[in-house]
Amino acid sequence: MQPQDDWRSQETPEGYLREHLENARMAEFVYCPKTDAAKAFALHLTALTIAHEDVTAPRRRRRQSTALESFEGAVAAFAADLVRHSQFQDSAGFFYRPSDKDLLGETLVSVRSFDQLREYWVRMGLMESTSSFVVRETFDGADIGRTWGRAARYRATTSLLSLAEDFGITPSSIGDHFDRQISRIRPVMVRESKGTAGFSTGKPRRIAHKGDKYQSEVQRVDRINSILSAGGFDLPDAPSVYRLFNEGDNPRFDFNMGGRLYCRSDTDWQNMGKIERSLITWQSEPTVELDVRASHLFILYALNGQELPQDEDPYSLPGVEREVSKVLFAATTGRGKPPEQWPRKFSAEYFEKSGVKVSRKYKLSAVVEALLDKHPLIRTIAPGKLDWARLQYEESECFISCLLRLGEENGVAALPVHDSIIVARRHMDLAHRLLEEAYRDRFGFSPVIRADS
Repeated sequence: MQPQDDWRSQETPEGYLREHLENARMAEFVYCPKTDAAKAFALHLTALTIAHEDVTAPRRRRRQSTALESFEGAVAAFAADLVRHSQFQDSAGFFYRPSDKDLLGETLVSVRSFDQLREYWVRMGLMESTSSFVVRETFDGADIGRTWGRAARYRATTSLLSLAEDFGITPSSIGDHFDRQISRIRPVMVRESKGTAGFSTGKPRRIAHKGDKYQSEVQRVDRINSILSAGGFDLPDAPSVYRLFNEGDNPRFDFNMGGRLYCRSDTDWQNMGKIERSLITWQSEPTVELDVRASHLFILYALNGQELPQDEDPYSLPGVEREVSKVLFAATTGRGKPPEQWPRKFSAEYFEKSGVKVSRKYKLSAVVEALLDKHPLIRTIAPGKLDWARLQYEESECFISCLLRLGEENGVAALPVHDSIIVARRHMDLAHRLLEEAYRDRFGFSPVIRADS
């Protein structure tokens, strides 16, 4: 199959907006019915599906009790995600789900059930499905110069949503009717690298890991989750995180690449906007978000034995908007070298906001040169050695150190948001000090930490 350039268009071959498909979240397939209504819905949908199967693809032997119970569980989990994701407007209700055998083995939907249900339900008019499509790979919103294959997307039809509503189940009430079996989501995951620049139709696979070092990371995340579960944040469900390492097939990998903490609880505070996050409370009291200014740039300097100048905004360039220089730094760390064209996603967002093309307002080479002149150490960035994965790891270690000290030494919980943490306002000074100490202990320098409330 030859690489296609259809990522340049705004629509997929099916006519769906590419932006919606790109915003699709991954389905987890870990929802299990807990109310009588949910159980009745799952049984009814299973009966409809089997009736369709009997007509279109009859089995030689009917499922035995154990197999039937497993199939019912798969129907319930798949349908719950379809209904739940229909409420997300930014993705127009679409989700995706890799069909990797090992990954699905940790869910309630087997590979066989997944293949059957996505075929049957499209034919039954219960679900829509797209074909795979091609996009430009991004890092922190910046184009990093690779085209990448995206998996098919799925969403519920009005028929499925109406059927669920007949049983009193709506997108916003999934949590009332289904238990999310969070124990099926591993606390530590490792993914392979995304390959070299160029076209790829694969998705970074998860790599199975075990051994003392892996277990040590699991224990650290478990400790953080223990702190969060008793932390007192006023969220619909107890906050919980997992740690994701990247570049697992890199010869230099030793649990030292990537490593960010991601939300694994149902209420995803990390994907909220800053205004929405500011409304999170702790025991009904207000919270504050502590943000490390230019964290990756600070770490790049520190790894080169230098301190990032703090007398002015490090992303301030004469005549250049801050967001422009910041996204070019992100693109450089993501690609391992300065970008050769304006990041496409950023360009679209910039035009939508300002009505002016960023390429008309700024000459890319001139802005890149100005950024390199101000921060020559950016030239030390090297793919696979000193790039986004290394910077992200160093940053995550500082935040994990801070979270553990806050919780285990002081009984204070904080919600991590990659380069910031959310804490009760009454704990702001303590959290500020411990986060600053975490950076200073690791690098010998103290970053600028700002409070947004």
